Amino acid sequence: MLIIVKFYNLKLLSTILIIGLGILVYSNALFCPFHFDDEYYIVNNFAIKNIQNLLNIWAICPCRFITFFSLALNYHFHRLDVLGFHLFNIAVHLGSAILVWWLTLLTLSTPAVKEDKITRHAGLIALFAGLVFVSHPVQVEGVTYIWQRATAMAAFFYLASLCLYVKSRLSRSNQSTYYIFSLVTAVMAMFTKENTITLPLMVLLYEFCFLKDKGSMNWQYIFPFLLTILIIPLTILFFKSNRFQEIRGVVEGPQGISPADYLLTQFRVMATYIRLVFLPLNLNLDYDYPIYKNFSAPSVFFSFLFLMTILYSAKRLFLKYRLVSFSIFWFFLALLPDSSILPLEDVIFEHRLYLALVGFSMFMAGSMYYLFGKKSIKTMVIILTMIMACNSFLTYQRNQVWRDKLTLWDDAVGKSPHKARPYNNRGRIYYDQGDIPRAMSDFNKAIEIKPQYADPYINRGRIYYDQGKLTQALSDYNKAIEINPYAEAYNNRGNVFDEQGNFTQAVLDYDKAIELKPDYAQAYYNHGSAFGRHGHLTQAISDFTKAIELNPGYAQAYNNRAVTYFMIKEYEKAWGDARRAQALGAPVNPGFISALKKVIPPRRGIPSVGGASGQDI
Repeated sequence: MLIIVKFYNLKLLSTILIIGLGILVYSNALFCPFHFDDEYYIVNNFAIKNIQNLLNIWAICPCRFITFFSLALNYHFHRLDVLGFHLFNIAVHLGSAILVWWLTLLTLSTPAVKEDKITRHAGLIALFAGLVFVSHPVQVEGVTYIWQRATAMAAFFYLASLCLYVKSRLSRSNQSTYYIFSLVTAVMAMFTKENTITLPLMVLLYEFCFLKDKGSMNWQYIFPFLLTILIIPLTILFFKSNRFQEIRGVVEGPQGISPADYLLTQFRVMATYIRLVFLPLNLNLDYDYPIYKNFSAPSVFFSFLFLMTILYSAKRLFLKYRLVSFSIFWFFLALLPDSSILPLEDVIFEHRLYLALVGFSMFMAGSMYYLFGKKSIKTMVIILTMIMACNSFLTYQRNQVWRDKLTLWDDAVGKSPHKARPYNNRGRIYYDQGDIPRAMSDFNKAIEIKPQYADPYINRGRIYYDQGKLTQALSDYNKAIEINPYAEAYNNRGNVFDEQGNFTQAVLDYDKAIELKPDYAQAYYNHGSAFGRHGHLTQAISDFTKAIELNPGYAQAYNNRAVTYFMIKEYEKAWGDARRAQALGAPVNPGFISALKKVIPPRRGIPSVGGASGQDI
């Protein structure tokens, strides 16, 4: 390694090695399917499917506009081909790793550490920081899990802003240019994900650790960044997003954790996070984590002592080992938005470590130098290389688990056997594969574990509906609505009522579904189908048109609107919709073809129309 460094440009070599390792460990992630809440945020999120409608994209969640815009770009060019989405995610991850390298290099050139012998090996330390970051298996959830590009992109802009800020403070030329771009990327970070609200505090911490003059802090540089801390709360205040909250509610479910209980639980979670970065084994998409309500509980108390010991050690190390101390403070500050007093339904997720891994990566490179490198650089290189080799292997293996939906949720069920959600989500996969007995078994197990969980009732109700067991289906939908009145439950119950001939109650349920979820294309479709069957053709056309407006790829809506146009003798419109339905893959109905041929001149490739009501699962 030292021979290579001696003869080649270390900066170019570092970039090549970081990118090369990143491509290698994620080479088997390129075709992993959409997982978990990708369904809500991407597959069924019609707002991202028209990139020209920026207001609609903004309306999903203003604080994540850049994230959703990136998804809209992917959809525009690749539709639902996962390859394009994964290439984007991996590119962001590689960019973030390069920025970790650059930040470490900049940090080791600051006046505060220029007398430290570690600066003699700054290039090597920075290289290993970038390699640790790019290869760590905990990062899989932030990279391979497509929706969690929100986390990776936020970290990218966060790092870019800080790097540009440091560069502006260290540069004698182009200082104002670097500074302006650091502010621009800070704003971009805050419109990518809300956890970037800590960026101004990180700038303040960095100034204190590495850049402040002997007399005082340089507030003229810091103050504009401190003002950016208002961006996220003001955006949330003035641009409330009901659509995002509705989607998030479906994904996370109802919350019932007090701020105090959440904080106590986070002491234990933080200790788990530290274990995961040092020993990334038994990674899990869906942890079954207990909620702690008593500070005197041994797990909470000793975790708190453990965390306080680490922070105290960081303080004691500050003067002599400034890079190591800063890295520890980075880790805790980056986790603050998700691990404080603001309750989230899921108390732990591995992707929340993505930004914190920047601190860990610099810590590993710096601490290995102080432990081994001061005596033998070769020993340090060997140890860090072995660590990266192990991590790279684990990352590649973890991506194998993400290779399809069943392997991922099988893994989650095996690691969280007493949690309802993994069973429910695996049951959905079995249902989609046509394995109804296993799907029913998983839904029953989810209900057994957590009787007040609405999702498995909705999904089991769908099976009963398919089997013609309308009474059981109605019972399950009623229970789901009692627990959590999802739009999907009302929509599906409306289908049961419609099947039973209860037109009035069916329409009321479809109306309620639309009220709860105004962009619910399937509810409009079912609403129109019900009106069409009862002779209200104008209303049916209006509903089908709305469904198509929300989902331009809705083949069944084109089908049924074609039939309805035919019934009111709008034959050319029927022909146009029939052609569009065929292009979207609708089945051919010979009877409808014959009917069209009788009233319009013979045309090539006239398609057919079907009209079954749809249900969600």
